[in-house]
Amino acid sequence: MRNPFLAAKAISTAAVMSRNRITLTVGVGWSKDEFDLMGQDFGTRGRRTDEMIEVMRKLWTGRMVEHHGRFYDFERLEMNPAPRERIPVWVGGISEPALRRAARLGDGWLGDLQSSAEIAVCVDRLRTLRREFGRDSEPFDIMVTPTDAYDIDAYRRLEELGITHLMTMPWMFYFGDTKKLEEKEEGLTRFAEDVIRKME
Repeated sequence: MRNPFLAAKAISTAAVMSRNRITLTVGVGWSKDEFDLMGQDFGTRGRRTDEMIEVMRKLWTGRMVEHHGRFYDFERLEMNPAPRERIPVWVGGISEPALRRAARLGDGWLGDLQSSAEIAVCVDRLRTLRREFGRDSEPFDIMVTPTDAYDIDAYRRLEELGITHLMTMPWMFYFGDTKKLEEKEEGLTRFAEDVIRKME
């Protein structure tokens, strides 16, 4: 839905300000209403996303670049500030097109709420696709949100699958869907002791 020039400039500025502590995660979106409100075509969102990634990576070089594609066309220009390091692009989504996009263009993949078994199926598919695209030797991060992994053994099994990052709300394991800040803080502390320390 977004303008690739505005997005690239904002993301690059954040990368410079944060000393490159930036990872861009992209998804094509699912709500046609949102696209209509932004004046963007819903049917071509996947192909536009692919080209936007290409455009932003060009802009982030900080060199004079040009682009002549199906959706974006511009003569030579230079965008600053340029990031000092390459900005990783992770692709989110669990559909076949999302997995293909992640394997073909991404530096990583962001899953959705899935069981460990469902995550394993997606990871296997990503490996196959990355081999097909000749990218299986390149670094690739995977962040998941498992619905059935709560302890060190379950997280170790995910790690063995190739999972590099985990997204969770650890207080849920100890206090459920609490609204109390002190319980959330205690949940974080206990998770650090029960899981994070043991993963080191």
